[in-house]
Amino acid sequence: MAPSADAEPRSSAEFVESSVLEVIVPSDAAIDMEKGFEGWDGKTEDESSPILPFIPQRQLLLFGKPSSAA
Repeated sequence: MAPSADAEPRSSAEFVESSVLEVIVPSDAAIDMEKGFEGWDGKTEDESSPILPFIPQRQLLLFGKPSSAA
């Protein structure tokens, strides 16, 4: 159902609750993302599949403080 012209705009909380954020962390650091997108129609097989099913993703990503050089 399309929203009517005089419908109230969504609140920030509604927007956040209905939003999805997906992070792309390729397994190969030297991947050519532009080449990966060529020829892709933007569709995935189902909603639970990754947004970029053709790019192998890292299974683990660690964050840490950089060590200070002495």
